Amino acid sequence: MSEQTDPAREFTDLCMRIRMSTTDSGENYLGTQFGVPPWSGDFVRILAAIHTRIDDLIKMMKEVGLDEDIADTAVNCLNTTRHAFTPAGTQNQWAHATSHYLTDANLLPIRMASAYLRPKYGYTVVSNEELEELVVDIEQLLEWLRERELSERDFIRSALIEGLEAFVLKLTKVGIYGWPETFASLREVVAAYLALDRGSPDAGVSPPYEAMVKKTGEVLQKIFDRVKFAKEVSETADWVLRGYGALTAAAQIAHPIVALLPHGA
Repeated sequence: MSEQTDPAREFTDLCMRIRMSTTDSGENYLGTQFGVPPWSGDFVRILAAIHTRIDDLIKMMKEVGLDEDIADTAVNCLNTTRHAFTPAGTQNQWAHATSHYLTDANLLPIRMASAYLRPKYGYTVVSNEELEELVVDIEQLLEWLRERELSERDFIRSALIEGLEAFVLKLTKVGIYGWPETFASLREVVAAYLALDRGSPDAGVSPPYEAMVKKTGEVLQKIFDRVKFAKEVSETADWVLRGYGALTAAAQIAHPIVALLPHGA
């Protein structure tokens, strides 16, 4: 059975998963938890995604009509948890972050806001099996794209690779589900894809080019089929509806994008 979640619940779940009383430094502990070297490019991108999610949650708290005192408390708690993911927080022993920033006293008010956020920002969690299948599909496409070159439009191939890499990083390391900043990575992929498809040469002239359009389109279809973006995100995706005709034709799918976005648009 599919599980419903929301940004407040997902954020607190993340914080609870990674809090531990350890004398290891935060950077080393988080690097191990996320499976990336401390202060590598991926490490910095993961921390940036967490900060963006805190910013998004603060905006959401102010938009859903929470009582002012409750909203102020939740926002203060969010800003306190943020300290765990700053350079100062990660260079101390992680036990310090756990006991000062990722405490029940800070996470509970954020968690309690979940009931208010879910009607507007709720979304369905992708199953582990679906997630694994999707990651395999994206990784296979990335490997295929890295091995090809398009002399005149290779910048588009690079944009596809960069966008897919950012998307799969958030998919596997931070948790994706309905977050706007995760959706932004996918939007870059779709924009690059549409640019690629609109510039496609005549049929039969450039088979590698046509194969790139088809393979990318098929994986994008699977992403939209499986990832259940939040209603608020889906409703801002009218750019997909306007541009999806090319993808529909290239991937030869039988159903329109309206059916793929769970809440419509």
